[in-house]
Amino acid sequence: MAEQTGYRVVPVTASQLPEVHRLDDVTWFGEPDPDDLHGDALDLTRTYAATRTGEPPFSGVYSSFDQLLTVPGPGGGLTQVPCAGLTWVGVHPDERRRGVLSTMLRHHLDDLHEQRCALGSLHASEVGIYGRFGYGQASFGLELTAGGGAEVDVPEVDTTGIRTELVATADEGVAERAHAVQLAVAGRHLGHVTLTEAHNRARFRDTAMQQRGGERARALFAVRDGEDLGYAMFRRTQRWDQSLASGSLRCWDLTAAEPAARLALLRRLVGFDLVSSVSLPAGSLDDEVVWWLGGPRAVRARVHDALWVRVLDVPAALTQRGWAADVDVVLEVGDERCPWNAGRWRLVARDGAASCEPSTTAADVRLPVDALGSAYLGGRSLAAMATQGLVTELTPGAVSALTRAFATERPPSAALMF
Repeated sequence: MAEQTGYRVVPVTASQLPEVHRLDDVTWFGEPDPDDLHGDALDLTRTYAATRTGEPPFSGVYSSFDQLLTVPGPGGGLTQVPCAGLTWVGVHPDERRRGVLSTMLRHHLDDLHEQRCALGSLHASEVGIYGRFGYGQASFGLELTAGGGAEVDVPEVDTTGIRTELVATADEGVAERAHAVQLAVAGRHLGHVTLTEAHNRARFRDTAMQQRGGERARALFAVRDGEDLGYAMFRRTQRWDQSLASGSLRCWDLTAAEPAARLALLRRLVGFDLVSSVSLPAGSLDDEVVWWLGGPRAVRARVHDALWVRVLDVPAALTQRGWAADVDVVLEVGDERCPWNAGRWRLVARDGAASCEPSTTAADVRLPVDALGSAYLGGRSLAAMATQGLVTELTPGAVSALTRAFATERPPSAALMF
């Protein structure tokens, strides 16, 4: 239990979930939806509330998930490492700017430090908040807009034997099928995070309010020889303009184990009748979907931040990922929120693996901990951050060498929302 700025952070019990629901309703303000069970996917062993008395009413709430994050592997390729996914962070509007969020994040970071967790992550509802707590924007996603009926001709990718199957997301067993695909894909896509089964089931729930103005949410599976290779989650909204069909389709999850399955799904998504506009997710500008549809201008790509990464233990985090080039530098890390990270660390990478130890010698590079989080997956360049004034080079050539070592063959994909 932590106490700061007049608030205490206490575990949430099952009997207190109605109070969490009330706080959630006033924090995220949406139309009341009696079908939405609000947070039934939360892990109550990792869910906490801020309160003045130790009891409801709650001033704020947060939760986290035990996840695996796919990062560059020490021996080449990719590997999965433990990561704590922060979620469901909310502060009551009456309690804003009183230190509630700072108290909860202090509790979260200390708790993870006690558990010897090296990495944290989140999706940010507002971009101006979490950089203050040491999180760095580590991956980005795209929202693409294509015309319905777009031709997708990719003769180099063979989709022979792959069929697509359309079902409602709420149908029995659909969430479990998609979860199996996620687990199969996780180790192949840099930046991927695993989801818990409970959270995945919640993502596939479809309520009456969500359906308003559109159809039931659908899942489209790509199947070969009875095996699910990928899926897409989407909803269509019917619209007519002067007797002409001008409906829209919005896909918010397109996950596949191989390009052929992704292509089979894409062809179906842009090929539905009565649809003139299709919105699709993509992991980066290098995503094959962008280029199969003609490039960024053809799909009117809009970039958004995806996963934010928090380095919680500098030596542990830097030694569990792989390195693209040899490097020997002393880093001076600034970290006000996690003082155990602050100071100088000698990072030595050889043949893809690294050691990282405290150092008393002069630093070669000075940087804040959020810059380490931004560079961790290879999604942002330390050299570019140096030109932005976020990283300081103290020894000529050190930033370039470090940038090459952090580099990845492809940018990280946009992580699934949690």
